[in-house]
Amino acid sequence: MIEFRDVTKRFNSRTVLYRVNLQIYEGHITTIIGKSGTGKSVLIKHIIGLLSPDEGTIFFKGKPLQEMKKNESDLFRSQFSYMFQNNALFDSMTVFDNIALPLRQTTHLRKKEIESKVMKRIEQTELTEAAFKYPSELSGGMQKRVALARALVTDPRIVL
Repeated sequence: MIEFRDVTKRFNSRTVLYRVNLQIYEGHITTIIGKSGTGKSVLIKHIIGLLSPDEGTIFFKGKPLQEMKKNESDLFRSQFSYMFQNNALFDSMTVFDNIALPLRQTTHLRKKEIESKVMKRIEQTELTEAAFKYPSELSGGMQKRVALARALVTDPRIVL
């Protein structure tokens, strides 16, 4: 689904990615592991289009990202969801509202459809008793499950 061919990225005189070759297959889980400062976040920023390589090519389903028209790249990016390292939950919103947020912002679903999708993810992540609590009222593990439910609620093809 996603392929990096000889991707290099430099920031001034520092080379962060050097001739990276990577294939991410549909339906598979790919893990990128490395020490702090080794380019993991830079690699992800390339996948989502926040950064462009200095050299090399990134492909999505065989098509170079840099050759995609705006509507194609928007469609490509709409298939992604993100689970942030620090959860990035909104402390002024309940668990339910945190999970509903991407549906409210990126879809035209009716209120009942949103409620149904959100409750399905809440049940799957065993957060039913916490649905109307705030992040500060939850343990770290529960907060992580809220972030996971939010990342999955849009049924993305790719979760980063």
